[in-house]
Amino acid sequence: MTRAPASLVKRIAIARALIVNPLYVVLDEAVSALDVSTQAQVLNLLRKLQADSGVGYLFISHDLGVVRQIADDIAVMYMGRVVEQGPADQICGEPRHPYTIGLLASVLRADPSQRLLPLGNPVRGEPPDPANRTPGCSFRSRCRYAKQICATTEPNLRDVGGRMVACHFAGELDDCSND
Repeated sequence: MTRAPASLVKRIAIARALIVNPLYVVLDEAVSALDVSTQAQVLNLLRKLQADSGVGYLFISHDLGVVRQIADDIAVMYMGRVVEQGPADQICGEPRHPYTIGLLASVLRADPSQRLLPLGNPVRGEPPDPANRTPGCSFRSRCRYAKQICATTEPNLRDVGGRMVACHFAGELDDCSND
């Protein structure tokens, strides 16, 4: 027995979810296995359906480049916690959390001039064990800005330039995407 291609399965699943005219749809990695042209077609269709029907989406993805195409607001999570949340233009254009910066620096584009950030530092290292939580910021072992306070005190979400950020130094990293 042959299996249907992942792209067909994903498109059918999206169609089944939307056929009942829902108010809200959760899309978890909805376009992750699709080639770039099919991704664009699906994202364009989702935007059109949203404009025509007012359906809301909770779009979950590891690819902030894709999220940026569909989202008005973005919440970036690390280890189960929101580390940056706000308008998509701000999050993708001027990120203030080092993890967001790393995610955006990792977005691949065929044309390097189309990168979301001109210079960035992809996230390096392995994430900590979620079953063995330690005090402080969970991103500190992978963060190039980490200081002593990061080892002892977990940062709370706070307003930084119109978005919420959980980083002790977010307000000081005005140009951190270009470091």
